[in-house]
Amino acid sequence: MQDEYRKSDRPTKVVGLIPARYHSTRFEGKPLALISGIPMIQRVYNQTIQSKSLASVIVLTDNKDIYDFCVSMRMNCLIVDEECVTGTDRCAKGIKDIEGDVFVNIQGDEPLINPEAIDQLVESHTLGSVTNAYINIDTSSDKRHDNNVVKVVTDSYNNALYYSRLSIPYYQKEETIVKQQLGLYAFNREFLEMFPHLPIGELEKSESVEMLRFVENGFKVKMVEVEDEGYSVDTPHDLVIVEDILRKKLC
Repeated sequence: MQDEYRKSDRPTKVVGLIPARYHSTRFEGKPLALISGIPMIQRVYNQTIQSKSLASVIVLTDNKDIYDFCVSMRMNCLIVDEECVTGTDRCAKGIKDIEGDVFVNIQGDEPLINPEAIDQLVESHTLGSVTNAYINIDTSSDKRHDNNVVKVVTDSYNNALYYSRLSIPYYQKEETIVKQQLGLYAFNREFLEMFPHLPIGELEKSESVEMLRFVENGFKVKMVEVEDEGYSVDTPHDLVIVEDILRKKLC
């Protein structure tokens, strides 16, 4: 497949996908939750369409209310009502009717996503691979011990070795950089289509981190450092934090 792309003169089409499910254990209906008067999914979409590398952006949802809202705001949206374990599973099932070579999964709960982070990820992505964004966590940040924040450790080539919700690596002798995994992934089509068919391993079940599915099945996930706030909305309290960040940006 990679050689076929090299021989082709046609440009690679990159499509942004925003999975947005209504039912969440920690926050029911959060895609439509208001952040300073604007539903979160609209904020994510508005940030994402500012990316220079995406040919189009599409919301993938399982809910008619989310779909109807997106359509009313002229946001591209498709209903994928099949049972999906993760957002990446939803993306994989949604692309059957979408033309594209590379797909970028942008989490529907990151209203502060930096469009330039998306561009940095796409620029670093190579066909025939999976690419995942990360930022460095300050040693004094509360994120280190927040179990809603996924951390990643990498090898010398910046491939993911392991993901955890605990603070990894453990500081036994000296401090080292802690990397926060972002819910921002790039796949070429065949890797994304493959994802739902890979066995779900014990590590993914334990940590509830979907990129572990690739790692456990022997595939490399290239980690790319980007510039981003790294704030997602996992609970209603997170809305307050995001609103505060937005207020400070307007000051």
